[in-house]
Amino acid sequence: MTLPTSERARKDTDPGQSAAPPGFAAHAVRGGVLVGSSQLVRIAVQMASVVILSRLLAPTDFGLVAAVTPVIGFVSMFQDLGYGQAIVQRAEISQEQISSVFWTTAALGILCAIITILASPAVAWFYHDRRILFITMAASVPLLLGSLMSVPSGLLNRHLNFRGLAVSDTLGAVSGLACATLAAYLGARYWSLIISSAVSSLVIVAGYWIFAAWKPNKPRARFVEREIGIFGANLTGFSFVNYFARNLDNVLIGRKEGSVQLGYYDRAYKLLYFPIQNINGPLYRVMTPLLSRVQEDPQRFRAMFLRGTGQLTLFTVPAMAALVAAPQDFVQLVFGARWAPVAPIFFYLGINGLLQPLSNATEWIFIALGRTAPMFRVGVLTSTLTVISFFVGLHFGGAVGLAAAYAFTEFVFKAPIQYAVVHRQGTVTAWDLCWQQIPLLVAAAFTILSVRVAFQRVLHMHGLILLVAGLLVSYAWAIATTAIRPGGRAVIQESKGIIGKLLKRPSNIRV
Repeated sequence: MTLPTSERARKDTDPGQSAAPPGFAAHAVRGGVLVGSSQLVRIAVQMASVVILSRLLAPTDFGLVAAVTPVIGFVSMFQDLGYGQAIVQRAEISQEQISSVFWTTAALGILCAIITILASPAVAWFYHDRRILFITMAASVPLLLGSLMSVPSGLLNRHLNFRGLAVSDTLGAVSGLACATLAAYLGARYWSLIISSAVSSLVIVAGYWIFAAWKPNKPRARFVEREIGIFGANLTGFSFVNYFARNLDNVLIGRKEGSVQLGYYDRAYKLLYFPIQNINGPLYRVMTPLLSRVQEDPQRFRAMFLRGTGQLTLFTVPAMAALVAAPQDFVQLVFGARWAPVAPIFFYLGINGLLQPLSNATEWIFIALGRTAPMFRVGVLTSTLTVISFFVGLHFGGAVGLAAAYAFTEFVFKAPIQYAVVHRQGTVTAWDLCWQQIPLLVAAAFTILSVRVAFQRVLHMHGLILLVAGLLVSYAWAIATTAIRPGGRAVIQESKGIIGKLLKRPSNIRV
C-alpha cells in the first residue's frame, strides 16, 4: 500500500520511526564490535584507575566513597523508571510521546537528587562521619545527569546508532579517569573520585545529545502514557528485586561469617561475574533494539534470538567450564596461594555461571516484546527462591554452602521457571532454550572429567599449562556437542564466518 505524501513525510521525520534496516546481521556484527570495543576500553580504564589512583589516594578515600555507593546505586534505579527502554521497545512512538518521557525522566532525576541530598545527614549519621554528608550531596549530581541521558540513549539504541553510544561511553570513561588523576595529584583526595563520576556522566550525556540530534517539545502538564508507565514500572520492579537478591548474599555473609569470609566470597564473585556482566551488557544494548524491530514477526524474532544467544553461549560457557574444572590452579594463578579458600566458592559459583549467559539473555525477550509484567512476576519468584537458598546454604555451610545452594537453586528452580515463562510468550520455546543449554552442559561435564582425570591425575598438569589445555579441550567438546543439532551447526558456521571476516577483512567493519 502506498502512503499519502503527508504520511510519508511524517514517517521520515518522526524520531521514533522504526523502519527495518537492510541487514540485521550486518548491524548486529557492527554493533557488537563497536559496543564491545567501547566496553573493552572502559574495562581497561577501570583497571588503570585502580592502579593509578591507588598510588595517589589513601584507603580511607576509597572507603568514604564506597560507603555512599550502595545508597546511590539504590536511588539510581528510580531515576528514569525504565521509560528510556520503552523508547527502544515500542514499534511506533511519536515526538510528543518522547518529549513526555524526557520531561518526566528529567523531573525524576531532580526528585532523586533532592531525596539524596535530604538523606545525606542520615547517611552521615549512620557512618558517624561528617565528611560523608557532603560526599552524598555531591553524588546527587550524576543522578541528575543520568536521568538526562535516558531519552537520547534510548533514541540512539532505537536507531541502531551504536557508533554514537560507543564514542560517548569511551570519551566519558577516559575523561573521568583523566580528571580523577589530575584532581588526586593536586590533593583533592576523595573528592577526585566524585569529580571523576560527575565529569564522566557529563561527557557521556553531552555525547548522547550530540549524536541523537533531537530536541524535546515544550513541557506540558501531562504524564507519560499508561502503556509506557506500566512498562517502566514493571521493569523498575524487576530491577529492584534483582538488585535486592544479588546484594543480600554479601550482607548475610558479612554479618554471620565476618569480613574474612566475605572477602573470599567477594573475590570469587567478582572474578566470575565481572566478565559475564561486561559481555552481557554490550549484547543487551545490541540485541534489544534489534529484537524490538521484529517483535511482530515471531519466526524472525526466534531465529535472531537463537542466533545471538547461540554465539554468546558458545563463546562464554566453554571458557567458564574450563575454569570450573581447575578452580585451585586458576585462583592461585590470579590471586596467589594465600587466597586458596576462594577456590571452592568459585567452583560452585562457576557451576551456577554455566546457566547465567542464557538465563540473563531471556530478559531480552520480555523487554523486546514489551511484556515486563510477567518479567517482574518471575523476578519476584526467582529472587525469593534465591534469598531462601542464601539463608539455607549459609546456615549449613557458610560462604561455601551459600554458593552451593545458589547453584542448586539455579539448576532446579530458577532456570526451569524462567524457561517455562518464556515459553508462554509464544516466540521462543522452552525446548529451544534447552537445546542450546543441554549440549553445552554435557560438554562442560566432559571437560571437568577430562581435566581432573586425564590432565591432573594421569599427566600431572598444573598451573597455566593445565588451564590452557582445559580451555582447548573445553571448546573442542563444546563444538562437538553443539554440532549434533542442525541449529548448532548453523551457529558454528556463522561464528566461523564472523571471525573470518573480522580477521581477514577488518575494513568491512566501519567504526
